[in-house]
Amino acid sequence: MLLEAFTQAKDPRAPQANEDRFVVLPGRAYAVIDGATARTGARYDGMLSGQYAAATVEAALERILSAPGAPLDDGMAVVRALTRALREGYERHGMAERARHERHNRFSATLALVTLHDGVADVTLVGDSGVRLGGRVVQVEKDLDLITSTLRQQAWPIIGEVTQDPDLREKLSRQIAWHGTSQVPELGLAPHLDTAHLARIEERALAANAERLPHAPRADIEKLVRGGIVNAQGDYQNESDEALGYSCLDGFDVPERLVHREQVALDGVDAIELFTDGYFAPGEGFGVAAWEDAFRRVEREDREKVRLHLSPKGSTRQAFADDRTYLGVRF
Repeated sequence: MLLEAFTQAKDPRAPQANEDRFVVLPGRAYAVIDGATARTGARYDGMLSGQYAAATVEAALERILSAPGAPLDDGMAVVRALTRALREGYERHGMAERARHERHNRFSATLALVTLHDGVADVTLVGDSGVRLGGRVVQVEKDLDLITSTLRQQAWPIIGEVTQDPDLREKLSRQIAWHGTSQVPELGLAPHLDTAHLARIEERALAANAERLPHAPRADIEKLVRGGIVNAQGDYQNESDEALGYSCLDGFDVPERLVHREQVALDGVDAIELFTDGYFAPGEGFGVAAWEDAFRRVEREDREKVRLHLSPKGSTRQAFADDRTYLGVRF
């Protein structure tokens, strides 16, 4: 068995701020975890919410899957156990009720998990971290991200009319994706963008999203464009009745319908690879080198993530768009 793993913080100058984690229990379980970027500046045990969530899930996963009788064949049992671990985190910090009623104050994480048992690989995906087994990529893309990414893409040329500074352009475009077009100048757009700019961005974003996502309810598109990630995204978190509902680990029930699960026979599978969404394209082959080659190609093609690889945030001269983690197992 060959193991290769790599994790990189979005800001190479601050490796301690990495919100990704990975878990290796050889011959038993493998996982990558991506803590969601904090929507507030609150810290828990000295960590922002995304990092705290990832660390909590990492520790709980190692404990649960190392124990005798671990539920290696029941991904939903693992998800429920991780949910309890996060809920206990709220209780330790005296914020259980606040988290229940204020979704933007929750800490959350995605999970890509592969457990091995009885000649099969049991895959469980919560959120948009992914797995490649025997050359087939399995990843859950969510329309909600495409809406806020398209919002940022449509803002990009309009922001370019007022500044060509790449770092400022990224900051302003990310601010719009984060808070939506209904945000006020006090949130950091003045003196660069005014209400007329925001009205143009909103009009373009609504039209582009309606074209790309004809199945998405218009009211949901409007809500996300105007409210952005901070003010609107949480309403769809673990909501299976919503057209744009998506799964994540946040200490509250994760609907089974939103969790991707499958079993793959290990016969004929020579490698399992897991990755967080900081990788915008898979490697051409197995291993860290191949995935990093793909990462560098994406950065050359679309560093800002507004053309070929849409994202609510792009890379700058100082930092990458997101943390990234790869874990590969070759049998």
